[in-house]
Amino acid sequence: MNMIAEVLPDVSGIDRTFAYDLPAELAGSVKVGCIVRVVLHGRRVRGWVVAEVAVPPPEIDLRPVSELVSLGPPPAVVDLSRWAAWRYSGRLRPLLVAASPPRLVRTLPPTLPPRAGSAGTAESLGGDTTGNGNLEREIAAASLQALSSSSAVLRLPPAAPRLAAVEAVIEATAGRHGDVLVLAASRADAVTLATRLERSGHAVALQPEAWAEAASGGRIVVGARSAVLSPVAGLRAVVVLDAHSDSYQEERVPTWEAPVLAGERARRAGVPCLLVSACPTLELLAGRQLVTLSRDAERAGWAPIELIDVRDEDPHARGYPTRLATLIRDAVAKEPDRPVLAVLNRKGRARLLACGRCRSLLRCDACATALVQLERPAQGELAVLRCLRCGSSVPAVCASCGPTRPRIVRPGVARARDDLAALTGLEVAEIGRAGTGPDGGLPDAPVLVGTEAVLHRVTSASLVVFLDFDRELLAPRYRAGEQALALLALASRVVGGRRRQGRVVVRTRLPDHEVLAAALHADPGRLAAAEEPRRAQLRLPPTTALALVSGDGADDFVARLACSDRAVEVGSVTAGHFLVRAAGSKELADALASAGQPAPGTRIEVDPRQV
Repeated sequence: MNMIAEVLPDVSGIDRTFAYDLPAELAGSVKVGCIVRVVLHGRRVRGWVVAEVAVPPPEIDLRPVSELVSLGPPPAVVDLSRWAAWRYSGRLRPLLVAASPPRLVRTLPPTLPPRAGSAGTAESLGGDTTGNGNLEREIAAASLQALSSSSAVLRLPPAAPRLAAVEAVIEATAGRHGDVLVLAASRADAVTLATRLERSGHAVALQPEAWAEAASGGRIVVGARSAVLSPVAGLRAVVVLDAHSDSYQEERVPTWEAPVLAGERARRAGVPCLLVSACPTLELLAGRQLVTLSRDAERAGWAPIELIDVRDEDPHARGYPTRLATLIRDAVAKEPDRPVLAVLNRKGRARLLACGRCRSLLRCDACATALVQLERPAQGELAVLRCLRCGSSVPAVCASCGPTRPRIVRPGVARARDDLAALTGLEVAEIGRAGTGPDGGLPDAPVLVGTEAVLHRVTSASLVVFLDFDRELLAPRYRAGEQALALLALASRVVGGRRRQGRVVVRTRLPDHEVLAAALHADPGRLAAAEEPRRAQLRLPPTTALALVSGDGADDFVARLACSDRAVEVGSVTAGHFLVRAAGSKELADALASAGQPAPGTRIEVDPRQV
């Protein structure tokens, strides 16, 4: 008797499986996870075999599976994807798409024999390697200590060589069967890590291109977020670098997080999972062992921070203080080969304007939203302002005074570029718009200004300046403090920490904030100690679990959820946006599943980061 295959079609909007007869000629080659072609409603579509059963449905004449299209995720990854779809209240199909090879794979390459790499190499990932022998040995010892726990967090300072932790895990687990899975927070970091591991003598399968090589085994599997669903042959350890990074969360529904899936995958395989972070979040620390380096090593990995108190500046002066100009000019003169980076998370020229005469805010007549200025007006022309809500463009006219020359209340990146150029007398280029180099690379200018994306594009700088850090400290998000500290950690990595004598400058009105204290003392635990009781009092994660429900069918979905017997709380955030709270992630997932399938257009964000 032929086996019966349950197939999930690769068709958007369909989230149910269909039974198909598995012909004898395909029974030996089609396994759970394989991508096959079937006939569905009169058309041939692709799909994944998600289960095999021996008993056919009663009184149903099944269609046969037409052909094997490609190998797909192994059964363990299919099961993990099912768990992730439940955990994040989403469909299974997007997870299987992320777990599938980018190209058709019919056969796997040969499995490579175990190969010992050369441990303790001079290269590192994200840190200066000069005289780092003692530091690398300390990192290796801390990594071994963390591996003694099934799940641990290794707190590495920003400028420390992260590759040393990866090498330590590889060498410590070399006697076990299987491969090591290493996740990096960005594609660029994954490529750099793969290159340096290969130089150390390891065979590497960079995801997703080397999907088949990862499935065949004998290689270190390296990739970014989706690599957590890679087909690793005989997993022996999992390492997640920069586990605090927001880039590990999928923006599309289901909004799964790679560190969570990595921990669950390691738990199922019975292998250790090491989370590496310069500033671990409370969610990462919950239920895990924290391993740190010595105080001297941690201080050396954080750059010295200088605070410029905006309250001490002349309130009538426009632009930036002369102290900032001195710091920038000194950094350029000292290290002309490394640029100075200025960070301001406001695009355009002006994000808030007031009338130059009566000081009234300039707002849109149609929707009352604050008008913004994206471009500098030509000489003698009236500024053109834009409403970002309704899209209208209007001249700079005050409702009380008529045509006016607007006064900038909150400058954007374009205005910051002009002000810094006038203040320092140096060439200042804007990253992301006209300031980008002609070949698509970075412009050749001593000072680069942009949003926080500039910290990801530039790998080394002599000075990083945050022009308005209060925007990050006071952001209306419960994780604002952790995200602000992550920015300071990234800046410390870019300038190379104290070892390269880099410096980070922060303009703020809150010099005593716990985020700045944590960075000043190179002790992220200070922020965690301040955040934990606050989160518990406000019943925020990790004390509870949250989900944000929005979209056209949100009202109906939360009504069904409120009528269920599940212990959840539903509150309205804004019109059409509802916050669901439960005691834990399991209780939240069960409650969302009990409410049934949401209507099309409904978005459910589990563990939202922007609340």
